[in-house]
Amino acid sequence: MEDKYKSDIDRTIEYYEKNAEEFVTSTIHADVSGLYKHFEKYISTGCRILDLGCGSGRDSKYFAKKGYDVVAADPSPVMCDQTRRTANVPTILLKAEEIAFEEEFDAIWACASLLHVHKEVMAVTIYRLARALKHDGIFYASWKYGDGEHYDNGRLFSDYKQESMKSLLLNVREVMLIEIWKTEDVRLEKRNSFAWINVIAKKV
Repeated sequence: MEDKYKSDIDRTIEYYEKNAEEFVTSTIHADVSGLYKHFEKYISTGCRILDLGCGSGRDSKYFAKKGYDVVAADPSPVMCDQTRRTANVPTILLKAEEIAFEEEFDAIWACASLLHVHKEVMAVTIYRLARALKHDGIFYASWKYGDGEHYDNGRLFSDYKQESMKSLLLNVREVMLIEIWKTEDVRLEKRNSFAWINVIAKKV
């Protein structure tokens, strides 16, 4: 991984390490039930899910309670510890860009986590996700709605709109786009501040 990418990743992780309590407080009770409904239409009871970029552990807890076989992953040690406390599921320290599983999961949930991946390596990162999925596996991911890349408090953000996301996924032959839709932020303090682009895709 190039030095520029590595330093951006390290700064992003450092932000979450230093601001973990604030981040957890702002996200752990966010109502993402609408996203769960979209995702669960495509997965079966008890399937194996990777919660990639698990953060507060909110989503791992939900999926585990629903009876799914959940493995959580995050590049931040503090967030891994938080998820273990919140969800009590196996949790591993892992950067999205370095995922190396092969046909291990039925589904991947990457809620607001791939948005920290550089656009130049986004396609290969999505290919790595596809490789980690079993045949016909499903993944959900979300990015902030917009264009280009920007930095916020040291964190890298890669933004997409519907057309740029469709173009990206067309370059990854291993996946097929199923759904793409736009939503507003569900956190009360962020509502009307920005929107999100949401994707569900299938390994082919």
